[in-house]
Amino acid sequence: MRLMHWAVAALLLVALAGRAAGQANPPEVPGENGGWRSGRATFYGGPERFLQSFADRGPPPEYGFGTAVFGSCGYTQQNFTEGVTYDNVPYPKEMLMAVANVDVDYPGSCGRCYEVRCHSGYVYANGTQIYNITQGYSLPAHAPNATDDFGRTWLGNPTEAEQLQSVQCWNDNASIYVIVTDSCPCVQTDINTGAITGVNPPCCGDIYHMDLTYWGFEQLAHPLNGIISTQFRPVDCTTKQPLQFNPGFVNQTIYGERVETGWGWFPYKHNTVTFWSQGYGVGGSNATCISIGPTAGGLTLACRECSQSGYQPFKGASALEFWIRDQNGSSTIPDVQVGLGNYDNKHYCASVKTGSLSSVERQGLYAKFSVPISSFSCPFPQEQISQVSFQNSEGQLVSFCLDNIQIVGASGSGRVQSSSIGRHRI
Repeated sequence: MRLMHWAVAALLLVALAGRAAGQANPPEVPGENGGWRSGRATFYGGPERFLQSFADRGPPPEYGFGTAVFGSCGYTQQNFTEGVTYDNVPYPKEMLMAVANVDVDYPGSCGRCYEVRCHSGYVYANGTQIYNITQGYSLPAHAPNATDDFGRTWLGNPTEAEQLQSVQCWNDNASIYVIVTDSCPCVQTDINTGAITGVNPPCCGDIYHMDLTYWGFEQLAHPLNGIISTQFRPVDCTTKQPLQFNPGFVNQTIYGERVETGWGWFPYKHNTVTFWSQGYGVGGSNATCISIGPTAGGLTLACRECSQSGYQPFKGASALEFWIRDQNGSSTIPDVQVGLGNYDNKHYCASVKTGSLSSVERQGLYAKFSVPISSFSCPFPQEQISQVSFQNSEGQLVSFCLDNIQIVGASGSGRVQSSSIGRHRI
């Protein structure tokens, strides 16, 4: 939670059907009202205009509300040499969302899409216990007349006299669509030492919890509520069609028109990088492009907590397929190291260099490679593989684009149709 921050300047939404070979739709839920589940939501981030009314919670500019700029799924498009703003984020800020790491479908949750609506009435902590307004989530006591970005004031709490948290939504039937870009840890730890530094009670309970951004939250209810009851359901990111709630769903296409459902995107020690570059993919589609070197760096695509039973995207897989091209227009295929590993345990397989491989197909500047999983000589069971990495050698300067990264022949998790929200420049 509180680790993601991204925004959109000149966002172009492109609704493209899934095109990657071998993809299939997950089971859809019939009827408009199918598949709704009960949950709860808080918010993080927000405009300083609103947050500064709560200076007692923390220092500016976040005032203790955190920020949605740095997300645990990666996706931030910059090299940390400049300030990060929502212009570095590939999705609209109202769509960004963190899921609690105790939620049943937390494993492989990066990139999943949900439809969420507010549910008026009591807000429950755990089980049947109702939140007390003195627990710190309800905000009206500090600034009862604060308005949201639409100039609206708080609708009030019908059970305020009993000190119970009860919310009046703007419209219980109105919904928003969000995409998982971050996580809300139940237990907070120091990033360097691993020492426990605190807990996030809403993200520890037995009620499904989401942390929306301020801008998503305010579309459902006034931010002064602080915490609301919700109804939610997973949806296809492109069509918005409701899907069955299936925690095991991880796309076996890792990158199609975007980083696909289940996968985080983590560039490191790079010069430039783009989450998606329109027109740079196979046949003019989207691609993810990176420039690295001379320091060793690269791009890792990983499925968090996916080595456990029920997920395991590489279980039974025969090969890793991908398309690669030189970013600067050369017909020479970049010689990069391709590796597999276990993201959570930090265990790694041997790497394979594209320069030692023969392509199975050429299309324009692109070459397609199909690498048998056995070529990576993993020192642990294949079903424990949960990441793919592309990197340079120390001292090598290389710029390349990737598209259609796929796991071939896997039997582990389900597949979901590719979805695309295209944008960006190189």
